[in-house]
Amino acid sequence: MTVPLSRVVLPTHARQSFGDGVRLPVFMESGTFAVDPDPWGGPWRSWDEAEPGEAEPRGLYAPVPVLLDGTPGEIAIAPGDIRGTRLIPERLGDSCCGLDGADGSNSACEACGSLVATRFDSC
Repeated sequence: MTVPLSRVVLPTHARQSFGDGVRLPVFMESGTFAVDPDPWGGPWRSWDEAEPGEAEPRGLYAPVPVLLDGTPGEIAIAPGDIRGTRLIPERLGDSCCGLDGADGSNSACEACGSLVATRFDSC
């Protein structure tokens, strides 16, 4: 479902935050991919919803705006490298600046309709 890709180390900018304090997605060079060992993406929960001791293993010791509950080990690619998928309008989220990925997978295989990816390009 992609063009040929070469594995690279997760970029150092992968965990930057901007504006509202939410971590930005990983921006990859075209033709590359990286594996993110940390949880990323929806569902999102507030700090108050975390169980005692849940945040520390993630390196969080003070309240943050949201906890990301996505699956660790997700693969990050450049959006233009994916092929044979379509966006699912009802799962695009309600971000003012782009796709927010808050509802999880929002891209499906064109051929079979299976959920295959989450596109995130909001600020």
